[in-house]
Amino acid sequence: MKLLYQFSAGDSFLHRLDPRTKLVFVVCFLISTFLLPEPWVMPLAIITIIWIFGRVSPLEYLVFILFLLPLMTAIVLIHLLTDGPPYFDTPPLGVLHLSRPGWDAGLLVAFRLAAMGIAFIMFSMTTDPFDWGMAMYQSGLNYKVAFMFAFAMRFFPLLQEELVVIRNALTARGYRAIGSRNPYVFLRGVAISIMPLGLGALRRSRDIALAMELRGFNYAETVGTRRTVFRDIRMRPRDHAVVAVSVFGLIAAVALSVRLGAFPEVPRAWLVFLAILLVLFSVIAWRISRTIKG
Repeated sequence: MKLLYQFSAGDSFLHRLDPRTKLVFVVCFLISTFLLPEPWVMPLAIITIIWIFGRVSPLEYLVFILFLLPLMTAIVLIHLLTDGPPYFDTPPLGVLHLSRPGWDAGLLVAFRLAAMGIAFIMFSMTTDPFDWGMAMYQSGLNYKVAFMFAFAMRFFPLLQEELVVIRNALTARGYRAIGSRNPYVFLRGVAISIMPLGLGALRRSRDIALAMELRGFNYAETVGTRRTVFRDIRMRPRDHAVVAVSVFGLIAAVALSVRLGAFPEVPRAWLVFLAILLVLFSVIAWRISRTIKG
């Protein structure tokens, strides 16, 4: 069974790109998603990019798309019922008034959410976690922090593997709540699985930490030498070309959004909040780096 956000090995154009290149592309794509007025274009665009350049069929992450559909429907319904006038001419059941602006706003938010999720699918399914960590290390990041980034990409698939093991164990004992289509029964099964899922994740983390220490994880920092990377991870001409195209596409999206009058107006209070948040994250990252080096 294919797990969500699990690396899918291949030799496509996207697989051969440097992880930093794909990160720049995803960031530019996400920003463009919030600027362009047509909500349905970006999910179709990223699915096409993954299919053509990554050779990953949509069937491999169809489960993720099916998970998104109820969430997207709920977002549209909330906007339809809560946004103000003008309303549609024929209210359903003669009681509910459905907002016309809410329909547009709901679709916009729902499709933007889908585009964001599928963009992260592209990055995770075409990027080896080891390559991602080594790319961060070669960019100047502390090795332990870079390893944390690489392991984070494996964390969600590992949790899914643990949940599959728990589901199979419960099914073998005649308890099929996790595979049930009844939402109440399914949530009850998930609640029962939380404790063994957490314990399994802690046990696996302990085993990984012990294996790293036995293989001299801190040796390079102890003797003061730089680690040797056996994989050739570097920016090539195609990476520079993709970065240039991504930045150019972002500039074009900004220009088009301004020309169409769809460029979002961010309140000053939000700008101040985001600036404070950025400073706090920078301080926390600096503190973590100092603690690891010390």
